[in-house]
Parts: sequence; C-alpha cells; structure tokens
Amino acid sequence: MTQSNARTMDHLIMMKAKNELGFTILEVAAVLVVLGILVAVAVSRITATGNELYTERDLLKSNLRFAQFKALSNNTDSTTTWGISFSGGSYKLQNNGADTTVYFPSDNSATHTLSGNVMVSVPASVTYNYWGSPGTADITVTLNQGGQTASFTIIRTTGFIQ
Repeated sequence: MTQSNARTMDHLIMMKAKNELGFTILEVAAVLVVLGILVAVAVSRITATGNELYTERDLLKSNLRFAQFKALSNNTDSTTTWGISFSGGSYKLQNNGADTTVYFPSDNSATHTLSGNVMVSVPASVTYNYWGSPGTADITVTLNQGGQTASFTIIRTTGFIQ
C-alpha cells in the first residue's frame, strides 16, 4: 500500500469516527416522542385524583338541592322535612328523619356511595323544613380524598349553597 493510500484510509477512518459521535435527528425525535408520552400519562394520573373529589362535591350539592326542593314542594304539611343523613363514605335521602323510597335524580337509590375513597365531614344530617331552610346556623360540608379537601357552606335560613 502506498503512503498516499494509507493517508486516505486514515483520513476516512477519522471522518467516520467523527460522524459517529452525535445523535441523528431520527434518534432525537424518537426520544422526544417517548418522553412526551410518559409526561402525558403522568399528568393524567396526577389530575385524575382530584377529579373524583370535585365531582362528588358537585353531586352532593345537587343532591342537597334536590332534598331542599322536595321540602319546598311539600305544601300540604308544614311539619314534613326532607334531608340527607351522612355516614362516612355515603349519604341517604330522608323524609321526616327516616329512609325514603324516593331516589336521588342521579342514582337508582336513595343512598349514594362516594367514589374514590372520598369521605364527607358534616353534622350527622342536613334537614330542610317546608320553607327550604336548613336551620339557624350555617353548615360547612367538607369532602376529603387523601390530602385534598373540597368544602362548601349551606347558608342558614335560606339554604343557599356557596
């Protein structure tokens, strides 16, 4: 082999070694796609936890309004009450303090079980009179799921939920 051919071979080997030091655009794009998928899965799992809590809070508000509506629409007897009694991870619709056969609009039952380990903290029950009033004191309802909480207040006399 001549000296000129040897230099050319050395030059080609060095050029090939230089080209192999970096990543191709295809490799970089593949890594970015995989990272994007992993981030999307992680974010969806993080935000899904709070969704159950806020969904249950809104459903409970709706069911409390339903109990208030039942009390307001009962215009034949001023002593009849409607309300909801709470027990940890569930609650029941009640008429005059007893279980009823009337179902919540969102369930096939007068009892609703909270999903996703959501628990409710409230007095034993919320009861509305025929004026739709829950009583003379504000009632704060708090739902917990893990370390997260979601609260709302039922305003005294009017039963307004905020």
